[in-house]
This record gives sequence, C-alpha cells and structure tokens, in this order.
Amino acid sequence: MNTKVTLFEGGRIAAAALIVLLLFLLAGNSPKGDIPLEGLESAALPLLKEGEYQPGDGRMLRRFYGLNPADYEGVAFYYPSTNMGVEELLLIKLTDASQGEAVEQAIGARLAAQKESFDGYGVEQTDMLNNHAVVEVRGRYVLFTVSENDQKIRQAFLDQL
Repeated sequence: MNTKVTLFEGGRIAAAALIVLLLFLLAGNSPKGDIPLEGLESAALPLLKEGEYQPGDGRMLRRFYGLNPADYEGVAFYYPSTNMGVEELLLIKLTDASQGEAVEQAIGARLAAQKESFDGYGVEQTDMLNNHAVVEVRGRYVLFTVSENDQKIRQAFLDQL
C-alpha cells in the first residue's frame, strides 16, 4: 500500500486547514452575543477624565454627528464639557450591522470638523484628536472615543464583547 500524498491531495489538505483557521479567526472577532449597551458604557465611562465631558442627548447627537438616535437600538454619548475640550465617548448598538459604515462616516466627519476647529491654535486639542482618537466597530457595536485613555477604553470595550 502506497501512503505517499500526491501534490493535489496535499493542496486540498492545506486549503481545508486554511479555511478552518479563517473560521476560527472570524469567530474570534465577532461579539459574544447580545451585550447590553449599559455594560459597555459602565466599562468605558470611568476611564474618561472627570469633569472633561457631559452626557449628550439626541439633539446633541444630531448636531455633532448628524445621527438620529431613534435609528439605533441604543446610544450612549458624552461630549466635551467646554468649547476647548475634546474628550468624547460615543457608543452605539446598531439595529443592523449594515448601519456600521454610515456611522463610521459620521464619526469621520465629526473628527475632521474637530481637527479643523482647533487647527492653528489648539495644540493640545489637535494632538489629542490626532493621537488619541479610536474608532472600533465590532458586529453591531460601535465605539468612538477621544481620550488620554483611548487604548484602555478600547480594551474595556473589547473585553465586554
């Protein structure tokens, strides 16, 4: 009995192994299930700098992002407490994952507007916006933050999913 594997059979085995590996990687990037937005909010909010932010309502969300909170399953929004502040947190639980691209575009527009607003005089603010802004989309969950603790907030967000 000859046990040599032909080149064709070896290629099929390698392709099957690659597919299994990709499935494991994709499964690791998807959220664990239906996570309450409050859990994400309570994990991230303590990492913002005290006194640098205030809670936002639907009107402020529409003003800053052009997003209607009624279009989503849930929204938690905190924006700078002063005109010179940039500390911000936005968490959105999408109704459908297909909304993610539009939300990312709205976040990009907000970030660009903030950078333009501080260009030329707000050195610290511009640094924060350029180096401490995080956008993370995982399944039906979206995080946007500008904070000195950007990576800790991102990790807290990911740990909840």
